[in-house]
Amino acid sequence: MELLSAFGMKLDSTTMKVSIHEDNAGALVLGNTLPPGFTPRSKHYAIKTIWFREQIVKRGIKLLKIDTKEQLGDIFTKGLPEPAFIYLRQKLIGW
Repeated sequence: MELLSAFGMKLDSTTMKVSIHEDNAGALVLGNTLPPGFTPRSKHYAIKTIWFREQIVKRGIKLLKIDTKEQLGDIFTKGLPEPAFIYLRQKLIGW
């Protein structure tokens, strides 16, 4: 925030629309649940989850369900079989 202030910019002045495409059902439930509801497995990261939810509401971020086969981030984070790699590469490049 200090860096933005040094350039005379405000963080709240953005008009950018943000959508997060998520294939993890648990992450979608935790991200969309207001007021915060936790499961026994999610209590240990409560602070991060609360901050994330606040940002979703504050910035108008949309959490969207996407099929696992369509998750473009997998091409960078997983060792994929060749057909899946080629499919995601084509979607990423736009071929």
